[in-house]
Amino acid sequence: MNIRAKISVLYELGKVKIAIPISFSCFTGYILFKPEISWNLVYVIFGIFFIVAGASAINHIQEYKKDGMMNRTKFRPIPAGRISIPEAIRWSVSFLLIGCGLLAWGGNAISLWIAIFSIFWYNLVYTPLKQISAFAVVPGALSGAFPPIIGWVAAGGHHFAAPILALAFFFFIGQIPHFWLLLLLYGEDYKQAGFKVLIDVFSRKQIHNITLIWMLATVVVALLLPAFQVISSKYLMWILLAFSLWIIPNSFILLKQMERISVRKLFLRLNLYFLIVMIMISLDRFYL
Repeated sequence: MNIRAKISVLYELGKVKIAIPISFSCFTGYILFKPEISWNLVYVIFGIFFIVAGASAINHIQEYKKDGMMNRTKFRPIPAGRISIPEAIRWSVSFLLIGCGLLAWGGNAISLWIAIFSIFWYNLVYTPLKQISAFAVVPGALSGAFPPIIGWVAAGGHHFAAPILALAFFFFIGQIPHFWLLLLLYGEDYKQAGFKVLIDVFSRKQIHNITLIWMLATVVVALLLPAFQVISSKYLMWILLAFSLWIIPNSFILLKQMERISVRKLFLRLNLYFLIVMIMISLDRFYL
């Protein structure tokens, strides 16, 4: 295998497209407490990046048989035969060791233990639970709340401080419609692979309505962030309100259409909303 093909395999194995935004959420938590660019921040961000890559690689190993049953995932490295399981294990261990080492170097022991717990939660709680319960997405959403907390604690903040709990709660709530929109897109694929899915419990229309409620809950929690000193600039508060008023009607319109392309558009806009909130927090801390 040439170097380019190898990089492609590791890129997919570590789910880099997921690791990057998660690292950004960790960055947001860090600068929320300590708004300065430093080598410690760099170590923490890359530490989280490699930890996510390692946990993702373990997830590939855990679910490679089911991945091979789904059109969406059958071309992933392990089911496609582009990497062996022993080699995937070696890479996952390498990623985790590098990530934990960088996080310990740039952060502190508490942030490292929270990161280790997040690996345990994702790979040993959420991943097996997907095969047992259609509602695994709710405890699974905690995985999105850990990275900003890790960043905050690594910067020296207390893990029970109000600002970081508010931000973590925003990420937790937002992960639920994120997962449910994926379900609307790939529910039949998941069902074919033997996962417990909500389309076995609710009708598609009911799932649309429940997803809409979670979308609105995400917006409400975002609008409460200024009350917990996550965003303090009045200008940014108005921008947050404007984007919130933009996504609410989008949620109603796109979910009402009940078409795959509409669901995909809303999924992308929800991700954009997360990105906008993180950018606003960064601007608030660095420039305003």
